[in-house]
Amino acid sequence: MAAKKNKNKVYLVEIEPDTYKSFQTWSECESFVHGRNVRFAGGATEAEALAKLIRSINKSPTRPADYPTKGICSDAGTRGNPGPCEYQITDLNGTVLEHKHLGVHSNNFAELAGVGAMIQFAIRTGEKILWTDSKIALGWIQTGRIGETVHERDVIVRMVHKIQGLLRVHSSMVLKKWQTRRWGQIPADFGRK
Repeated sequence: MAAKKNKNKVYLVEIEPDTYKSFQTWSECESFVHGRNVRFAGGATEAEALAKLIRSINKSPTRPADYPTKGICSDAGTRGNPGPCEYQITDLNGTVLEHKHLGVHSNNFAELAGVGAMIQFAIRTGEKILWTDSKIALGWIQTGRIGETVHERDVIVRMVHKIQGLLRVHSSMVLKKWQTRRWGQIPADFGRK
């Protein structure tokens, strides 16, 4: 089967309201947006890309009154599952505080590694509120129950026990679930969906 050809010839990134940066290839655009909390869209023409970007901006909900204002967050990204994976830790504005490539693992492994790294970062910086959008990683940490068929189960069990121990020692830290449906993507999101 032939690879799907990319129809986009131009990519626009909103760098501030009503100000856009143009890229001719996805790799240039991806390099620019990586780790930034910005909106972007591609199209066959600049006009098409701009129309898509404006539609995306207009669909964006305003932040609800309960949108978090404190804390840091982590998220993972994979290319395939399992596949090459990475995590990043950001503040709530999307500024990358830490980023790491992990090799080939499952997405849940990468999510858990990101949470563990975020806790270590918080220990160094004094941050108290920690956000993750991973229901699975959070569930493993809260219950300690990891299914027998989980990919790389032994390593994941050790990671969960370490995280649980760190949270017990640093009991003023709170690990919370990011409410994606209410608040939109977590600021640490890689934007690959």
